[in-house]
Amino acid sequence: MDVSMALNGLRICWGVRIKGSRRLKCGEEVSDPRVVEETMKLINEFMNRVEKHRNVLLNESTTPFDNAINALRNWLMPMEEKIKDVSDEGIANLSIAMINAGRKMLRLAERAREKWLRRYKPELVELIEKLRGGGEAAIIIRGGDPFNEDRSFMAHLYTKHLVVKVERVVRSGDVTVTISLTELGGVDVVTPKLFGDGVLRPMQYGLMLTDGGQFIRRAIQK
Repeated sequence: MDVSMALNGLRICWGVRIKGSRRLKCGEEVSDPRVVEETMKLINEFMNRVEKHRNVLLNESTTPFDNAINALRNWLMPMEEKIKDVSDEGIANLSIAMINAGRKMLRLAERAREKWLRRYKPELVELIEKLRGGGEAAIIIRGGDPFNEDRSFMAHLYTKHLVVKVERVVRSGDVTVTISLTELGGVDVVTPKLFGDGVLRPMQYGLMLTDGGQFIRRAIQK
């Protein structure tokens, strides 16, 4: 079988790291039909997931950010009303910090929604069309043994502003799909210092959910 003809313009290659970039580039092209088959299983699962959630991912007006935007708006409105009745300065400062953070998160989500409709969704639609045989696309694979479910195996797809990673989970054989958006930007939020260094440092290093949790609880109890 001519693998290149069977793929209808799709190119499958082993990934090579690019210095200074998180993206991979195509290295050696895959010629083993068995590897191609395992790779296409991941791609087909990705396409099935997109189809399953097409009302969110491919809709002309609905986006993946709508639920977050609505939830933030529903949270902000009562919070902004409640703070008017707060007399304790510490609680008021904390509430103001929470509201400011919520407002910035809302602006970021609204910006992401606008960019999704204008930039990201069209690129996703174009990628899907290419994968269905409507053009050329590179599928970059990386990981362990494609035939060994005890080792991870993943496929990467790139557009100008999207990074898609489809990964077979070790041992279970389940597949996870991650779509990352580039050039989205972020926000900085300044909050009052509400904890001493003995509590703040473990929180900053993520220890609150691990061994540092016991230390933090003791510090708070004191």
